[in-house]
This record gives sequence, C-alpha cells and structure tokens, in this order.
Amino acid sequence: LFRSNMEVKTKFQVIYFSQYAIMAILMTQIVPFLTEQGYGSIQRGWFLASYSVTTILFQIVLGYLSDRNNRLKRISMTVSSLLVLFVISFYLLGKEQWVLHLASLAIGGGLANTAATLLDNWVLSEPPTARHLSYIKAIGSLGWSTMSLLIPLFFVGADYRLLSLPLMVLLGVTLFVSKDTPEAMRMNFEPAVEQAHTVQIKDILALCKSKPFLLYNSLFFLLYLTIVANNTLVIDKLITMTNGKDYVGLKWSIQSFCEIPAYLLLNKTITKWKNERLVMISGVFLTVQFFLFYLADRPLILLGVSFLQFFTVPVFTIGSRLLISQITPRAVFSSGQLISVSFYIGCSSFLSPLLSGIVSNALSIDQTILLFGLLPILAFILYKVFTTTKNI
Repeated sequence: LFRSNMEVKTKFQVIYFSQYAIMAILMTQIVPFLTEQGYGSIQRGWFLASYSVTTILFQIVLGYLSDRNNRLKRISMTVSSLLVLFVISFYLLGKEQWVLHLASLAIGGGLANTAATLLDNWVLSEPPTARHLSYIKAIGSLGWSTMSLLIPLFFVGADYRLLSLPLMVLLGVTLFVSKDTPEAMRMNFEPAVEQAHTVQIKDILALCKSKPFLLYNSLFFLLYLTIVANNTLVIDKLITMTNGKDYVGLKWSIQSFCEIPAYLLLNKTITKWKNERLVMISGVFLTVQFFLFYLADRPLILLGVSFLQFFTVPVFTIGSRLLISQITPRAVFSSGQLISVSFYIGCSSFLSPLLSGIVSNALSIDQTILLFGLLPILAFILYKVFTTTKNI
C-alpha cells in the first residue's frame, strides 16, 4: 500500500510539472507578447482582465460537474487539452484579429486557472496524497520555473509560434502519465460518490451563503488583488526600466524557484500552523514586498525583492485551500473549492489589471504599487472587525 501511494504521488508530481510548465508558457509571456504586438497599458489591462470572467464561469460549471459525475481526472485532462489548443491560438493570432485574440486569451487564461484548481482538487480528494499537496505543488513550481528559463531557447526572431512545440510535448506527457493515475474520488470515497450523485444546486447555494465561506473569500479577494498586481503592474514597472524587458522571464523564474522550498517546508510543518495564521503571514509579506517594489529603481533590486515570493503565494495558496476544505461538506467538495477560487482569483484577476492600468495612468506606476501594497492591511482590519462583531 505504501509503495502504491508513493507511485501515485510520483505520477501526480509528473503531471503537475508538465501542467505548470504549460501554464508558464502562457502566463509568463502575456505582457511581453502583448507589448510586442503594440497593445497599450489599458488595452493590456482589458486582455488580462478578460480571462477572469471565463475563470469564474469555468470553475463554477466544472466544479458542479466534478461533484455530479465524480470524474475529476477526465475533466482535468480535457481542460488541459483545450488549454494547449487555445494557448497555441493566442500566439498564432495578432493585433489585426484583436477580437479573436482577446477571445483566445480569455478562454486560455480561464482554462489555465481552472486546470490548476482541478489538479489540486484531484490530489485533495485522495487522503494518501492530500497530505502531500505542498510537496506535489513544489514540483509544479519547478515545472513553471524551469520553463520560464527555457522559453527564450524556443524563440527565433521573437517568433512566439514556436512555443507550440513544447506545448504539444508537455500535453503528451500529461495525458500519458494520467492514464495510470487513479480517479481518486471513485476509489476512496464510495459513500461520498453516492451522495455526490444527488447533489443539488441548492446545496451549492447553501454553501455560498455560509458566513464563514463569504468571510474567508472576501479576505482572499483583497489579498489576491495584490498578488495579481505583482504579475502585471510590477512587470510593467520592470519593462519601463533600462533593459528591464530582458529580466521578465528571470523574475518569473525566481518567483517559481522560491516557491519550491516554501512548499517543501510547508509540507513538513503544516500541522504546526493554523491555516488563518498562514494567510496572515502571506499578507504581511505582501505588504513588505510591495513597499520594496515601490523603492526599487533598478531591475536587479526588483528581482531581489521577488525572492520574498517564498513567504507570499505558497503560504497563501496552502492556507486558503485548507481553510476552504475545513468548512466545505464532502458532497460539494469540488464545487466549494472551485467557487472559492473562481471568486477571489476570477474577480481579482478582472479588477486588478484594470485598476492598476487606470490608476497608474492617473498617478504613476510607483504610487499605484504602494496603494496595492496597502490592500492586505485593509483586508486584515476588515476581517478582524467582522469576526469580532459577528462572533464568527
């Protein structure tokens, strides 16, 4: 049994490595590619905001289908295949076909965010692997960081279409390994399966009306506004610096490499920390990181500040996932996770690029970075006031 569990964990690690590498090929190159195509900051903001809408839609629909049909593996691999198709389409199109270009990113970005959460649900739904989520996600971060460094090797004359080759190879690896990876919920939760077949829309609505569910997701939303700004607004600042464009891939790679030891450490110490405390730690370091981004005046300083990723995204991700797992009934497990993520990732991914684009045009990029750095403080003040007055 131990050997079987280890084999399953290893297969999940390979799947995460390939899947996160696929996501990196899209997510790390959106801003440079759109800039290369001649889109302005506000236009890029609309492109970046577009996939937040599809993220919300996809995650709600696929979460319901996952609970209804108990086919996490099949749904996850279908999403991965469609993701590669639309990422290739995004790099094949240009500004001349801006409507199709926008649509391809909206669908591809929404599928990327959904694919990551579906994989987490797949791992979390199987007890032997659920306790290794941090370790498995560390390998995903390794896939992301490795691909961030390798992407320039596929370019010949800034031809983004050449990224189709690694995309197809990585998809082939993902589909091949997933063939022998168990459909977790079918194997380990037979009673839950029977219950899941009777899941009603009203069960999901009841979860969404739950005060703890609403409170936690409101907190996550404010924190994630800042996390998104790190991947958009801060990239804009880096591009405006001397030779800054050359460091974009390195910034993404640094962030991903920092996540690897963070996830490994969390895997060892997760039982010693309260999940709320993990979320608060991530918020404190987000504020510190953005204040230092505000002060940075050279690319190398900005890259150095990016090492604080060790304390931000991994800690937030594990803390938020486990908090939602605590308060979500097993019958609507996938729906709870996906609705939660669709709200705080989807809404913040829509608002953050638009707000940063508008505010940075009205003020400056540096002042906007400082304002986003204050959002975690606001989040914890509101959280404390609400929990104190409502006794939650």
